[in-house]
Amino acid sequence: MLCSNGPCWADRLYGYADDRGVFNFSDAPSDPRHRLILEIRPPRPVTGSTAARAAATSLRRSPGQLSPLIRDAARQNRLDPALVEAVAFVESRFDERARSPKGALGLMQLMPGTATRFGVSDPLDARQNLAGGARYLRELLDRFDSLPLAIAAYNAGEGAVERYGKSIPPYAETTSYVPKVLAHYSIIRNRPPGAGYGWNATELPPDTRARARCC
Repeated sequence: MLCSNGPCWADRLYGYADDRGVFNFSDAPSDPRHRLILEIRPPRPVTGSTAARAAATSLRRSPGQLSPLIRDAARQNRLDPALVEAVAFVESRFDERARSPKGALGLMQLMPGTATRFGVSDPLDARQNLAGGARYLRELLDRFDSLPLAIAAYNAGEGAVERYGKSIPPYAETTSYVPKVLAHYSIIRNRPPGAGYGWNATELPPDTRARARCC
């Protein structure tokens, strides 16, 4: 745990899927099944070398730079800004020019059809992309009345969630994606100002991904 003048906060998050397929999070490895999945890093001073690296990757924004846009998109769609930030980080690592092999674009990785559906004329524009992604999240939350299912549908599509009886589809990518977003969401809500964060290099082990069907 890291502490400041305010309440203590967890600098690491551990997780595992239990025998029912429910994903469990903890700030300490209190169970032998726990795996480190998320790590919060204190802010570092900017040096010449880090400034040079930042300039070389100028299209990858920081949460602080995006905060006003994230807050606007969240407010307009009755969402927690931390949820929008969590999805944007997991989707693109805040790279507004991100392009996936499947054709998804921008911070929230909108597919062309989804962008058109939610009025996004330029998916590589940060404000438009966040607004479209937030509108999509709001629609999914209203449709499924479940945060894990909405997150699963954002990744795999509404049809996949419906086909599997309104449950998280057993796709490796989706069963990894849902706990990632939930873990980020949980920790971002309690993140001290200026702190950075990143996924543990090992990510989630394959057996955990396969079992994390419900959160």
